[in-house]
Amino acid sequence: MKPLAQIVLSLILTFVICQLAYLVINKGTERYYIHKEERLTELFKNRTTFDVLFVGSSRTHTSINPKIVDSVCQLHSYNAGVEGGNLLEFKMTIEAYLQNHPPPAMLLLTLDINSFDLKRPFFNYSQYLPFVKNRVINQTLNNNGHRTALIKLLPFMKIASYDDYMKGNALKGLKGNNEIPEGEYQYKGYMTNTQRGLKDTQVIVTGYRQAAVAAKAVDYLDDIIKRCSTNKIKLLFSYAPEFKNGLQDQFSNKEEVFNLVDSIAVKNNITYFRDDKLSLCTEPELFANFGHVNRKGADKYSMIVAERLCDKR
Repeated sequence: MKPLAQIVLSLILTFVICQLAYLVINKGTERYYIHKEERLTELFKNRTTFDVLFVGSSRTHTSINPKIVDSVCQLHSYNAGVEGGNLLEFKMTIEAYLQNHPPPAMLLLTLDINSFDLKRPFFNYSQYLPFVKNRVINQTLNNNGHRTALIKLLPFMKIASYDDYMKGNALKGLKGNNEIPEGEYQYKGYMTNTQRGLKDTQVIVTGYRQAAVAAKAVDYLDDIIKRCSTNKIKLLFSYAPEFKNGLQDQFSNKEEVFNLVDSIAVKNNITYFRDDKLSLCTEPELFANFGHVNRKGADKYSMIVAERLCDKR
């Protein structure tokens, strides 16, 4: 066999082996991350019409149950919260959603103290790689250092973005396991977050770090406001419940961030719900940790959100 033919054959065999390995690992990943896969597919590929979209970090993802909201208000809502999300991901989520979906009537955007921190653009960018056909997803990844051209040409290159933890979970998926803990459930983007409560005796450490407030993040929030206005989406702001200020008190400049959000809300005539003031924030049995309600807490909070949305319709 001629040297050139040997090289070509070796390349073909390498491609085939890599692609087969990718198909196996990807199948395990899809099975394990079943909740994430279904949620992002709905948001970035499907064309379902929703009345309300909930956008924010994990404090949205595990706090607002569309089942309760829909039953109370007779609405069709979806939870688009993402772990570790900041304003870059919030903006991307909303704009990528609008690529295929009709605009929702309302959008509840939950802003955390560290939503304006852009030092790490994505908490987990690899979860978006299966959705690079969405123009907004593709552009946002490329603009933030994650080139997608090679992935489009050679899908097995996605494996390079998987860390050992993800690869281990892929193996779990091939064995039939998934990311939803036993006894928990998912529904329309929401996933329950344990039935265990918080111990009231846990120590709250205060003021040991400063929240970054990037000017670009403020611009992203302004873009979201303009996009909602253009699409006639009623935009609401919220700050999610936390136990006895245990999350916000970690930041020495928390009032700076709250004042910033409040001033933007006032300037744009946006209702801003400060849900760290709710009475449920003093009940440890409703929290999984300082910043996240548990399953019981989410049910109670979702009822509050539902009643508000009924009034805002």
